[in-house]
Amino acid sequence: MVEVMNVRPDDRILEIGPGSSNSLACLAARLDNGYVVGADRSATAIARAAKRHAALIESGKVRLIQAELADLEPRLLDGTAPAAIRRAGSPPGTAGFDKILAVNVNVFWTKRPVAELALIHRLLAPGGALYLFYGYGAPAGTSTSPKPAEGQLKKYLAEAGFTARPVSSGDLLGVIATAE
Repeated sequence: MVEVMNVRPDDRILEIGPGSSNSLACLAARLDNGYVVGADRSATAIARAAKRHAALIESGKVRLIQAELADLEPRLLDGTAPAAIRRAGSPPGTAGFDKILAVNVNVFWTKRPVAELALIHRLLAPGGALYLFYGYGAPAGTSTSPKPAEGQLKKYLAEAGFTARPVSSGDLLGVIATAE
């Protein structure tokens, strides 16, 4: 996923629902001046991630927030968020994330995610992209894990003003979405 995202050293990345996985470390490994914000609704997952990624948090490359996706807006957009989260020169009300990642986050396909995708629009910097990935198997393996239909994701994204490009391999389904 990091390869598909083409993570650059100064990227500002939001990962929705990282749990306590190694994804935050994989993303942070490519960063110099950038950072990753991991937002998860589970306090347990955030506590585990904080323990697992303590050095990255100390370095400033990773920040964790325990919140539902819908609750991210007040923390990131109300003008009281730390300046490090807002893109330099961005007007108040924009967060300026270059990339937003969600892996196996069901909200984007188990219902029509109108409010969530509108929020993503506001969180993205101009030219930024949303990366949705689904699957649990190997990139070269046969598709066996539950995941949304590619067409369904593309439809929901188009309705929200995104252009979507699928990237699939084996059991992994990915969609790269950019604001129109």
